[in-house]
Formats: sequence, C-alpha cells, structure tokens
Amino acid sequence: MAEAVVGSLILKISAALAAEAANTLSTISKEEASLLLSVRSDMRDIKSELEMMQAFIRHADHLSEGDHPASVWVNQVREAAHDIEDIIDEFTYFVGDKRKSGIWSSVAKTLRLSRNISSRHGIAKQLQEIKSKIKGISDRRIRYDVKGPGEGPSNNDAREKQLFRADYSRFLQEDFDVVGVENSKKHLIDWLTEEEAERKEISVWGMGGLGKTTLTARVYMSEETVKHFDCRAWITVSKTYEIDDVLRSIIKELFNEKEEMIPQNIGVMSTGSLTHAIRRYLQPKRYLIVFDDVWNVDVRDKICVALPKNKCKSRLMFTTRNHEIASSLASPNRVFQLQSLHYDQAWDLFCKNAFQGDLQGICPPELKDSATTIVKKCDGLPLAIVTLAGVMCSKEKSTTQWNSVTNSLNWMISNNQQLEKISNILMLSFHDLPHYLKTCFLYCSAFPEDYPIKRKRIIRLWVAEGFVEARKGMTMEDTAEEYLNELVHRSMLHVARANTWGRIKEFRMHDVVREVAICMSKKQNFCMMLEEQPTATARRLSILKANNTVHTALGKMPHLRSLLVFATDDSISITLNKMAELGFRLLRVLDLQGAPIDSLPDAVNNLFNLSYLNLRRTKVKVLPNSLGRLQNLQTLDLQFSGVEELPSGIQLRSLRHLFSTVSVGGGLRGLKDLQTLKGIISSGEVVEQVGELTQLRSFAITKVMESDGATLCSSIKRMRFLHHLDVQAVDEGEGSLELESLGPPPSLQKLSLKGRLQRLPRWFRSLTNLKVLILRSSGLREDPLHFLQKLPNLVYLELRKAYNGKKLNFQKNAFPSLKTLLFFELNQLNQITIEGGAMPSLQRLNLVRCGELKMLPLGIDCLATLHQLYLVFMPEELLERMREQGDDRPKIRQIPIVKHIAWRKGKCVEEFFS
Repeated sequence: MAEAVVGSLILKISAALAAEAANTLSTISKEEASLLLSVRSDMRDIKSELEMMQAFIRHADHLSEGDHPASVWVNQVREAAHDIEDIIDEFTYFVGDKRKSGIWSSVAKTLRLSRNISSRHGIAKQLQEIKSKIKGISDRRIRYDVKGPGEGPSNNDAREKQLFRADYSRFLQEDFDVVGVENSKKHLIDWLTEEEAERKEISVWGMGGLGKTTLTARVYMSEETVKHFDCRAWITVSKTYEIDDVLRSIIKELFNEKEEMIPQNIGVMSTGSLTHAIRRYLQPKRYLIVFDDVWNVDVRDKICVALPKNKCKSRLMFTTRNHEIASSLASPNRVFQLQSLHYDQAWDLFCKNAFQGDLQGICPPELKDSATTIVKKCDGLPLAIVTLAGVMCSKEKSTTQWNSVTNSLNWMISNNQQLEKISNILMLSFHDLPHYLKTCFLYCSAFPEDYPIKRKRIIRLWVAEGFVEARKGMTMEDTAEEYLNELVHRSMLHVARANTWGRIKEFRMHDVVREVAICMSKKQNFCMMLEEQPTATARRLSILKANNTVHTALGKMPHLRSLLVFATDDSISITLNKMAELGFRLLRVLDLQGAPIDSLPDAVNNLFNLSYLNLRRTKVKVLPNSLGRLQNLQTLDLQFSGVEELPSGIQLRSLRHLFSTVSVGGGLRGLKDLQTLKGIISSGEVVEQVGELTQLRSFAITKVMESDGATLCSSIKRMRFLHHLDVQAVDEGEGSLELESLGPPPSLQKLSLKGRLQRLPRWFRSLTNLKVLILRSSGLREDPLHFLQKLPNLVYLELRKAYNGKKLNFQKNAFPSLKTLLFFELNQLNQITIEGGAMPSLQRLNLVRCGELKMLPLGIDCLATLHQLYLVFMPEELLERMREQGDDRPKIRQIPIVKHIAWRKGKCVEEFFS
C-alpha cells in the first residue's frame, strides 16, 4: 500500500517538474530566482530518493504484516509521502490556475502574498525538512536491516507458506461434505475422462475462499479419476516458487503414489536433469498433474515444459483466482468458473457446521434470525460460511449470545483470531495486486455494503484522485477501465450488471472482502467511515449515515482529500456548511450524489484543487457564478439535478466530463479536454462550438432544430474519437433530424436518434463498429432492416415508434452478432418474417404495444439461441395462438422464458407460456 502512495507521488512530482521545464526566470528578481531554483532542486532530490526507496517498498510492505521493523519503516515512508503531497497541493492552491502562471514560476509571488505561510521561505523550509526526513528514513532501513527483494527470506514469507500449505493440505486427506459441489464435480470429471487423446489443460478459477481447492481435491480423489489415470500428482504452487523445487515435488509425488523408490540424487539434479527424468517417467503414461493456486502464467513456460504432450489422454489442472491466468493456461473451452453458493446451499452448509451433535444440522427456531444474518453476510462464500459456523458452534445456543455476535459481525471478521483464516486468504490476493491497483481496490470499500458501483463513476473518481498512470496512446479513463477489468479478472470485484456486448456497467464488492478492505483502509489512514473515530491524518471520509458526530469528525481531518456522502438525511446541509467553514482547500473529490441538498455553500468555489463535483439527483437549482474558479475541475455531474443553466462566462478549462440537461450559452469554447458532454441543450451557437471539442468520446444533445442539422453534422465530423452519439429533435412528433451529411467517425459504437428521419441516411451502411442502435420516432416508411442487416458488430437494436410500414423481413445471414431486439409501438406492423440463418446469436426478443401484430414472427422457431421472448400489451389474438392447442404453440416450446405482461382490471398481470 505504501508502494502505491509513493508511486503516485513520484508521478505527481514528475508531472510538476515537466510542466515547468520550459519556464523562464528572467522576469523575477535574483533572490526569487534563487529560491525557485532551490525548490526545484529539493523536489528533484526528493523524487530521486523516493525512486531508490520504491525498490524496497513492495517487499517490505508485504512482509510488514508480521515484521515489526518493516511495519514501522513502511508507515514512516507512507507518512512522509503524504507530507510531500500536502506541500505540492498547497502550492497548487495558493498559485491558482497552473495553466496561466505555472506552479514553480509563481513560487516567489506565492511566498510573498500568502498569509498562510509564516515567511517567504516557509515552503522552501518545509521541503528542506521533508528532504532530511526522507534521508533519515532511508538510513534507518539500512541500520535496522529492513530487507529488500532478493536479500534473503523473511520470517513472514515462511509463515505465509506454512499457513498456505497447512490450510490446503487437509483437502488431500479427507473427503469433505461440501454443499453444492456435486454438479461441478461431475462436470470436471467429465472433462478429465473424455476420449480426446491429446493432452488437455483445465482451469478452475474464482475468488479466494470459494472452494476451488476443495472442489478440485474431490475431483482428484474421486474413484473415477483414480481409475482413469496411471499416475497423479498434486502440486501447491507458492507465489515465489523455485523451478527446481517444483520439479522435485512432481517427482516425489509421482513416485510416492506408486510406492516407487525416489531417485537418490534428486537433491543435486540440475533443472535439465529433473526435466528429463519427469519426461522419461511420464511419456508412456496417462497422467494427471494438478497445480493448485497458480499466481502467474509463467508456470506454463517454466514448469509445464517438463510434462510431455503424449497422446495418452493425459490432463493438467490449474486452480487460480485470476481469470486471465485461467484462460491463458487452459485448452479452448476448458475454463470452469466456480460461483458463490446460492442462499439455500449456503444455509445448509452453515447449519451442518454450526448445529452439530444432537441438533443434527437443524437451526433452532429462536436462532433463525441471527443465523440468517450471518449467512447473508457471508454472501455465498464457503470459507466464510464454514469459518463463522465453526465460531458459532462453540457459542451457547441462546438468542442473547447469538445476537451479541451478529451485532458485532463486521468487527469480528477483521479482528477475531478465530476468523483470521478468512483475512489471510483474502489478503494473499490483495498483496498480489500491483501497486496501482491497491488504491483503486481500497477506494471501492468507501461505498456502502452491497452498493452497485457504476463503472463510469468509479473510473472518473480514480482519475480525479490521481490513482491512474498515464499510458501512451490511451486516455486516463481507458487506462482506469483496464484497472477495473483486471480487478474483476483477479476476483477482487464482481460484475453485477454488464451491457449487451459484455462491458461492465455495475460491479460490487463481496461483503466479507469489503470488511477486510475497510480494515486495511483504516490501518493505512486511506479512508475512514463516519462511525469510526476519525484521525488527523485520514485522507478520505465516507458518510454512510449522518449523525451528530460528522461535524466533529470533519474538524479533525485537515488533510481531507475526498468526501463521499451516501447519507440521505437533512443534516447533510449543515455538514456542507461546516466543511466550507473549515476550508478543506486540499479537497479533490466532493461526491454528493442523491444528498438532500438544495444549494451549495459559496465557499465551495474556494476548493481550487477540486477535480470531481457530483450533484446528480440533488435539488440544487443554481450554481454560484464563481464556479469558474475551480480550474482543476475534471468532472461536473448535474444529471437529474435542478440546475438548468451554467453560469455565464465560466471557463472550466480542465473539464473532461459534463453531465446535465442545461443551457450553456457560449460556455463551451476552450473546453479542449472535454470527453463527455451529455444532455446539452441545442442552439445555433452550441452546435457550432461543439465542433471545437475534438476529444469528445460521448456526446448527447437535445432539442435540435432541423435548421441546425447541417452545422451539427459538420461539427460531429470533427469528433474523430466519438464512441457514443445521442441526438434528439426539438419536438418528438414534428421535429425532424437533418443528418444526411453526417458521416460519423468509424469509431462510433452506440448511436441513438430521436426525431423524424423519413429514411435512413446512406452513411448507416458504413457503421461497421456500431454495437448499439436506437431509433425513436423516426417515421420510417421503408423497411430499415435492408440498410442495417449487414452491420457486422451490432448486438442491440431498438425500434421505438420508428417504422410506419406493415412488414419487416430478416433475410438469411442478417444481423450476425445481434443479441437483443426490441420493437416498441410499431403501430402498422402486422407481419415479421425471419429467414433461416438470420440472427444466429439472438438471445432476447421484446414486442411491446404492436397492436396489429396478431401472430408470432414467421421463422421464430429457427432462432436456436433465443432464450427470452417478452410480450407487453400485445393483441389477444396473438396470445391465443400461443396458448395450449394454439397454432403458434409449437414454435415457442424451445424458448426457456416466454412471458406476456398486460394491464387488466387495474392490475399488472403476467402470463407465462414456457
């Protein structure tokens, strides 16, 4: 974690120095120039020292859990890094707009004018002090022998390996009665024993504690597996394995299983000799080798090369927490994802372990509420369920005792020694994260329990916080999305909702994982929850539920960088006023989404370092005219707030994302970094100015006049990075969209048009990268499918009041990638024909309020992949044909879910046909 803090700080120092490299000293006095050069020199020295220390930090940070000197040293490094960050941000605050005057070229002016610095040498003195402090920390590393990488094994490394092996060796000796694994076990055994002669590789992946090793061990020890293979070996792969040690373990396992004599000279064999011995032994045999808990894909190149690819139906199995590793190691279509237990399975597993003896796995009625709370908290994680059940098994079976435990459940998971095993397993995954992912992961714990976190929101927060490293050819947001995907692949976060083409929309943290992350955040002063005792060095505060302590907490956190508010009670307004009163000039993030506030304190506009301001779903109606002072603001989210107009003349030159249905007048000029512009109200001036926003990725504009169509098209042509375009006419019924000359960029992936088109523009055929198309109130007279059916990547098509014709025809091979098709209120449509081979990937079909469509689409029974057919307010004649004995009944038998929704006698009524 300290590595992440230092890494981020080095990037910040580098950026500041690079930005000022071209500044001249000719316009300031000799004394001021001397001071400036001194400050620059000190910053370079500090940066160099930090870079030297960084090589040791990751190793020391990892072993600090069990090594007191290392722990002290890591904490000192982290605190020093925070102090340096404060100094840099103080500079930024006092100087003002960096783009106009630069931090370093204005140092002398800052030191002379600021009342907050006791003398004009105040900042320089602080840098000298911190420079001395950093050197002292570096010297203490040597004095107290804090080991770096490659400097010998630590006690903690040995402890980890011992813990690791002790935890899992028992799975090879006992056949555990684990709920919910029989189907998975059979599936894997089928893969192991299939007739394919070529050697196959199988991966089992999932988060720590799901039971990957338990499941794989049961497969490994099953009667079917033992009989099928000539020889087997089970190898536990530590994160820092030695190749020769693993090869020796393979030989020992193979020889021991057959009670054969292990080669006497195995201890002195070279890597080549060990490899040769293994290959010679296995070449004629049908073998199974299991590699348990793999952390790196290099196992394939360093270890698996010793295992012959004979044609004896041999198999390799890997268990891992990382999806990318699982996919890289496995043969095609041989990756098995282990899922969390369903609630009923989790309940059975808990009861079997918590209520033993005379209770015979049955929960007493008086303890059911407490037991339910515990099982829900475990959220299907077998390790947590079994461990907590073991704790409760020893407790008195009384409601008083059990209620006491459930009331302190969050604390227990992180602090009870009996539950240390849960934390140890999960912390292995955390320690394996690269430094840039650790801060991103911990940040997610600031959201409430079971909160569905939106991808776009967390990405913008990470960027605003400075967690994201710049990568050549990529935006910060693209890099942040890669971070998110990596955390998901590592099973640290879980997808809650994805879009049609598989991109994450929302994700969540497992409850138990979140409790461990909160404990880590608290130790590192990374983020505090309101209910905890605040510390002066805490950098972030998450208010989940406001109370009388919030004002006191804010007063004790002068270094606050982020304030996230999830509370919905009226005291939040008082909290904001208190925050404004205290200043918090270092604040970067102010997230007030959904808070019950109707105004912003004027003092908010003094938060010069503010990068992220979220007022979504608040009642704020007016923004202060001084909003333009927030020259570092990257994200301004006003979506679904009461704000209808931005203050005139504001120039937020750092703005990257603007969400709001607002009128901006001439306020778009100069926003060269803008990537997202959602909900902007059209005007002649606006449609012209957006052409200057050439970095836009997402653009949504409303109330477009037909007369502005040509200008808008010309402006959009300049947006060469555009991915998402949403254009709405001024009037849904009468407004027309004049878009014939548009020719959108080839990067476009999502297109939504609302307004009369009469016919589809010719450029539609060129949208080869388009994934989502939504047409509303288009008034099309010709069948649009003729233009659209060859779009190779379209996965989602929605036509809403878009077509006035009577027939739609899906030709052979049309829409090769389409997964979701929705028709809303196509009031003239009476026939849909689907030719064989059309829509080979379609999974969902919705027909809504199509009043003339009185029979199912012809050829619907040819859609082999269709899983869901939803009908809403459709004619009774169509429904009759689908019911038993109806003409269309045979066409829907292969569709798993067929449902109709209607409004009858003032109630919404569902009818299922599947």
